[in-house]
Parts: sequence; structure tokens; C-alpha cells
Amino acid sequence: MRNDRLVSAIRLVVESLGAGLLAGLAIGRYGFGLDAGFTWALTAGLGGGLALGVAGRLAGRFQTGLAASTWGWYLLSRTWLALRGDLPWRLMRFLDDAHQRGVLRQAGAVYQFRHARLQDRLAAAAKS
Repeated sequence: MRNDRLVSAIRLVVESLGAGLLAGLAIGRYGFGLDAGFTWALTAGLGGGLALGVAGRLAGRFQTGLAASTWGWYLLSRTWLALRGDLPWRLMRFLDDAHQRGVLRQAGAVYQFRHARLQDRLAAAAKS
């Protein structure tokens, strides 16, 4: 998950900078009817392109956006469940705290309840 988050962040930066650079060069070169200097057009285009690149990366590009990464789906699911009140906002901190208190045990990347009665009670509460 950590590696996937890193790759997503690198993609965000590279694609955003690429979009900004192309937009800045296009505005600076062709002007689009603007009577401004090359430096101003390049700066404005770069800023606008960066904003467009970040927005497109976070929201609309399902092939390479957050939806294409495991971390993106985890982030979306965790946020949705936290907004509904079904999950704590700081999930990993909560799981670590429960593990230190002895309520959960960790088997690899999976957390398991130590007490079968607690697990049965939570499962019954979730069904009703």
C-alpha cells in the first residue's frame, strides 16, 4: 500500500507538471489572442495547467487516476465509511491502539479479534 501511494504521488506530480508545461508553452507560443509577454503567458499557463492537471488526476482520469490504484480505492472507501460513522477517521491509529491493548492480534497484514465472543457480538450488531 505504501509503494502504491508513492507511485500515485509521483504520477500526480509528473502528469500535473507535464500538463502545466504544455499549457504554458501553448499560451506562450500562440498567445490565444492575448497580447501579453512570453514570460507572463508561460507563467499563467503553467499555473493553470498545474491546477488542471491536479484536478484531472484526482477526479477524472480513471485509467491512471486514483481509481486505478489500490491506495486510491482504500482512501475513497475509508473516507466514505468514516463519513457514514462506520469507521474511525484514523483507522491505522485505531487498529494499532486496539492491538496494543490486546483486543486485536496481527497476523501478517491482517488484524484478527482475540476474543470470539466480541467478534460474535459485533457481527450480530452489524446484521441488525
